Order: sequence, then C-alpha cells, then structure tokens
Amino acid sequence: MGAAVSSVVVAGLFPLSIGPASAQSGWPICSVTTSTQTLATGSAIDDRYNTDPALRALLGAPTGPERESEEGGVFLRDHAGPPEGPGTLYSRADTGVHEVHGLIKETMWNAGGHRATGVPITDECPTAELGGRYSHFSRSGTTPEASIYWRPGTTAHWVHDYGQGGYGIHRKWADSNWERGRYGWPTTHTMSLENGWYNHFTGGDTQGASIYWSPQTGAHGVNGLIRGRWASLGWERSYLGYPVSDEYDIPGGKRSDFVGGCVTWNRATGAVSDSARC
Repeated sequence: MGAAVSSVVVAGLFPLSIGPASAQSGWPICSVTTSTQTLATGSAIDDRYNTDPALRALLGAPTGPERESEEGGVFLRDHAGPPEGPGTLYSRADTGVHEVHGLIKETMWNAGGHRATGVPITDECPTAELGGRYSHFSRSGTTPEASIYWRPGTTAHWVHDYGQGGYGIHRKWADSNWERGRYGWPTTHTMSLENGWYNHFTGGDTQGASIYWSPQTGAHGVNGLIRGRWASLGWERSYLGYPVSDEYDIPGGKRSDFVGGCVTWNRATGAVSDSARC
C-alpha cells in the first residue's frame, strides 16, 4: 500500500534559504515542489502521514478528522504536535502535503490562516544560520508568495507580496538572498500603509533595513544610516516620500533616492544629509 508520488523541484524561481534541494521523501521537504499523486487508498494527507515515520514522530496523533476548506480544494488535518505547539497537515492538488507547527503555525493562524498566507509549499525547514526556521506559502501555484521566518529569541514574522502587483516586498527580499542578504531577518510582519506596504529587517550589517512598496514606486530597500535619517524625518510621510531606488554607491559615499529628494552618506566624515535637490 502507499502512494506513487512524483515530485518535481521548481528550479530557478527562487533561491531557497538553504539553497535548492532535490525532491525528497520524508520530513522536512525544504524544496518547493509540485506533486502529482496517485493513491492506492485514502487521502493524500493519510498517505504521507502513514508512510512517513519522521513526520508521524514530529506531529503526533491526529486530533480530529480531515476536513476540506470552505472554498474547496484545500484539505487539512490537525495533530497534537511537538512540545512547541500543535501541527497541521495541508494538502492541495498542485502542492502536495506539507506541515506547519509551533510558532510558525501560530503566526499563520493569527494572520488569518491559509486564506491569508496561502497553503504551505514546504515543510518547516531550517535556515542557513542562527538556528532559525521558515516555511514558504502560496495562495495559488507553487511560486513562493509569502514566508514565515523565526529565529531563537524572537517571534515569527510573516513577509508577503499580496496586494503588491506581482513584484513586492517578499520577492525583493528573496532576490536579495533572504535572511543572508543585505536586508537580513524580518523584524515586523509586512504591514499596510495608506498607499503602500513595508517590512522592517535587521539589515545584513545589523544596522537596520526596510523594504517599502507603493503602486507608483515599486519595491525598494533602505539601509543603515540612510534609513535612520529617513526615519527621523518621518519615513514615507516626510517630504522625501517613498524610496525610488535601492542604496547605491556614489563618489565618496552612498545614496538613496526618494520621490522628493535623496539621502546621502559621506564615507570620509560619516555625515548623513537629506536634500530635495540631488
């Protein structure tokens, strides 16, 4: 008994936090996969649970029956979970079966469940450093559109692209190499503004970073001392408005451009200045 499962790694769309991985059976599945499942008996959730000892050991016994979501097409079953909190198995025809548990599941449910975050398209997986964990999610298809990241000593944070025109904060962060890149770890959820969205991050140099998005400007990052100057003026509510560039090198320092001007850092003096005329 058991499933004949064919899994294909979605390569080249996003670099996963621990690097692209081969399709694998057993927990955790840290590559983004599509799954075409032909089951001898039972459901996709039953099949994975019954044939995956590591998953059973992680999630423990089911605490209720499998159920289908109100909108249809998404199946889920709750489990007792490990000591850090209950778990749930999710199944959708195009993504296969993946689990969420503990703080990542709690954050997912606080955000509004799979209707908000999308269904998990990976199991909970280890980050490349600092003992953290992450799961990728998508409302439709198998391209990551949202992620929840957690590291020891902090809460979990939800980063997403929803409502941001296709290339938003999540995609920008992913393209910068996730938590290992210039923006670092998320320190807030993706938050809405009157005319846009933002996420704050630790910054790759731990001096702080943010990614802001608006319909007029798209997604751009602001880092370190330049970000600090912009923040002191009132962020996007200041005369500078939203960023229209990432930070870039200029002779003698660095600069970020905004709708209403720029902020410049002088390498020799360490001075940071803002101006409406750049």
